[in-house]
Amino acid sequence: MLGKCFTTIHTILYTIRIITTAHLIVFAKMTSPKRRLEDGVRFVFTLFLSLFCHRHRHHHHSTTAYTFPIEFNSYTHNIQSIKQRTVELLAHERKVNSLDFNLSGEYLASASVDQTIRVWDAERALSGGGANNNTNASSSRSTTTTNNNIPNSRLLGHRDSVEQLRFSPAHTDELVSVSSDKTVKFWDVRQKKEVQSIPTHGENINVAWSPNGKTVCVGDKNDTLTFIDCTTMRAVKNASGKEVEVRHRKPISRKVFKETEVNEFAWDREKESEKFFVLTGDGKVQCNLWDETKHTIKNVHEFVAHTGGCYTIAFDPSEKKTHFAIGSADSLVSIWNIPVGYMCLRTVARHETPVRTVAFSHDGNFLASASEDDFIDICDPVSSKRVCEPIFVRAPMNALAWHPKTHALAYAGDQEDLNKRKREALNLDEDLDAKASRMEEEERGNAGGRGGASMEENDRDDNRRRRSGNIKPNVNKVQQVEGIVRLWIPKLVVDE
Repeated sequence: MLGKCFTTIHTILYTIRIITTAHLIVFAKMTSPKRRLEDGVRFVFTLFLSLFCHRHRHHHHSTTAYTFPIEFNSYTHNIQSIKQRTVELLAHERKVNSLDFNLSGEYLASASVDQTIRVWDAERALSGGGANNNTNASSSRSTTTTNNNIPNSRLLGHRDSVEQLRFSPAHTDELVSVSSDKTVKFWDVRQKKEVQSIPTHGENINVAWSPNGKTVCVGDKNDTLTFIDCTTMRAVKNASGKEVEVRHRKPISRKVFKETEVNEFAWDREKESEKFFVLTGDGKVQCNLWDETKHTIKNVHEFVAHTGGCYTIAFDPSEKKTHFAIGSADSLVSIWNIPVGYMCLRTVARHETPVRTVAFSHDGNFLASASEDDFIDICDPVSSKRVCEPIFVRAPMNALAWHPKTHALAYAGDQEDLNKRKREALNLDEDLDAKASRMEEEERGNAGGRGGASMEENDRDDNRRRRSGNIKPNVNKVQQVEGIVRLWIPKLVVDE
């Protein structure tokens, strides 16, 4: 009975979609007969796709609809396509571990294994200011610019790999970083200096701010969480001998997790929230209450989210605050609904390797996820469908960060594969062919009489088709690359 209800609702939604598309074609202002013909073809394609999706869904009794990777609903009459501009920032000498924009979007910070932090002028980077002539226009819809002249500052002080950094949600110039050197450092990015360093008991790997900016939580490799109070003030003398009050941050609480691997953690996005989530290595999410007055943390609930370890978590930063997402070692991204009591609504199953990082756009409309695969997936968190072509990369990604005011995505990761760069420059896809053959053998072995390919397999086949497109030879520019931060800036092309 329940299955019939879902089927009926699904049919109604697709009917509405068809009617809406037909309405656009019949009543929209057309600019030319060619435009009218194109819209007619799109309508027929949408009708066929709707019927195919319905039959495919009914036959396999699947809970996820089959999707073609269309580009921002490009069948709509007034949206022609999406142009992609990528800005490359030569940031570090070694791989990048973490990225974050500040509250206003003025700064972009990156942390690296080379023990340094870079803070970039994000507004100049987005506008293309200071670009040099190293521009690669691989297609009419995609351009890449290497930018060596964007103003940036280099923050020094850590003596080991900088594992993660985060800007304060309350102060635009305040940045916190954690390192394997067993310290937590606070920085004033406007003055380009360290303002305080706090020693910890272990090698630190994760850090998070409370939404009101009053507390910082630091996690280390010993599965210990240290909470730091950022509200205490104390009087100090300035250069002229006058006493002034400055913030004096200090550890106030520690929690040791025994026999539990602790990965990322986060408060939810309500400003005065006491809800604190901890991801564990056995696929669970621990729901805790943080008492800001008593400085205590209490576990009130936990649930199994994945079959593999939960690695990364992100909350919808928009005013709606309706979703959060979890990336896991089982190669899935789960999307959860907050208002209905943390119910899993959808999963993104297009990755083939452990998911390392996830991030929501500022308006909550897009969810980006990256793994050890060679692409970044961008989807609609409500439907989990792709909204544009994946961003193909040459190395596993460690960090994603959306700009807080516009649709621009920063990403960075491990050292890029030199051999893969050479193959791309020569348009040779031997490694992709071998991978495709291996996957086909595995699929045949696991088919077990199943008719047709699964939706996840179709998505992965589509990834391979996109990767095997024609690429102009550019061998002279192939080099060993590490420490690059990229900004992906999409732009809709609208037919007036």
